Amino acid sequence: MNKKTFLKIGLALVVAFGLFFAVKTFFPTQTEVGDKTIQVTVLVQQDDGSMETIFDQAVKTDGEYLADLLTELNENNTISVTLAGEATDLYGRSLIAINDIETTNWETGPWWLYNSDNNPDCVAAGYCSGIDSCPIYDGDNFVFSYTSTY
Repeated sequence: MNKKTFLKIGLALVVAFGLFFAVKTFFPTQTEVGDKTIQVTVLVQQDDGSMETIFDQAVKTDGEYLADLLTELNENNTISVTLAGEATDLYGRSLIAINDIETTNWETGPWWLYNSDNNPDCVAAGYCSGIDSCPIYDGDNFVFSYTSTY
């Protein structure tokens, strides 16, 4: 490829990223204020590959983001949650441990992953965003999995 082609591709990427951040800035995600009931399931992969459920409960929260819910669960001693980083970091905080089951090797895992089959933002994107930017809605289901596989 020649320099003009690389320049065009680079310019297209810059414009695409600019549009993405402009939309995120001027049209932020709407959150649901007030009391909500969220189904939280925590699964841990066993040595044989099966998943063991260590927590499965509907919990009440008035938090607007997934991080708010996790913080409340930790403060209420419902489950122990360890987060790393700052909410203001580029991708927000990372989920390090639940109930003393901790990610110790970020290269090989296992890691804490989470998803929702009915949160509109997660479903639309095909994945859930960072815990500090993932809004929660009444009736959402979130599954947290400690696993070495995606």
